[in-house]
Amino acid sequence: MKRLLKLILIVLGCSIILSEGHPIQVQAVVPEEMTPFVKSKENLKIAYLTFDDGPSTNTMDILDILDRYQIKATFFVKGNEEPYAKRCYEEMISRGHEVALHSYTHDYSIVYRSTKSFFQDLNRLETMLEKEYGIKSKIVRLPGGSRNRLRQQASTKPIINGILQQLTEKGYIYTDWNIDSTDGISPTISEHQIITSIQRGLNDQKHVNILLHDINSMKNTVKALPKIIEILKKEGYIFDTIDETTPKVQFN
Repeated sequence: MKRLLKLILIVLGCSIILSEGHPIQVQAVVPEEMTPFVKSKENLKIAYLTFDDGPSTNTMDILDILDRYQIKATFFVKGNEEPYAKRCYEEMISRGHEVALHSYTHDYSIVYRSTKSFFQDLNRLETMLEKEYGIKSKIVRLPGGSRNRLRQQASTKPIINGILQQLTEKGYIYTDWNIDSTDGISPTISEHQIITSIQRGLNDQKHVNILLHDINSMKNTVKALPKIIEILKKEGYIFDTIDETTPKVQFN
């Protein structure tokens, strides 16, 4: 949808014909059937399905479900060197999903050791994604989010604050979420609880950024995904991916 919107706006905004050698601006007329595509995002109910921590052994199942519903999602990936992961990265790209940055290791003792250590880990992920898959992204989700437990501690709060400041200064955009599916709490979280958490979180919000996880042990996330999609569609949401134009969802 996002690419179609941009194309339509370009075409409508730049319609020019030549008459006797002089440029004439043509008044664009929007066909009635195209009106929904040129509405402001502010007037649309949009759901952003986001998956943290992949690729995993569940990635292909997630991608197949998204394909079934013709939906694109945003994957905040880690560095995964397992043999199966190569195909997962490639399939995320080839199927038109947004691949964004999470961290290479997701190891808090490394990522949040210092501001320098955070960016070394992030840059390692960027280098791998660009070299191996041609992926370049400036969209970041911090492990645990920007208001993670370490930001509540006096010893590590300055590190997290420094990371957030430098992300902005370096041209990154960090994003959190406004609905937590709670699937990341434990592999024992039930399919029902995941679905219920999302339903409760909707609360008439127009734009919902939903936190889900792409982790080997999170089988119930895969089981819950079709029902989640059907609920969102029934509530009138369309689906989109996160990029630089997406309204920011940040905890602070």
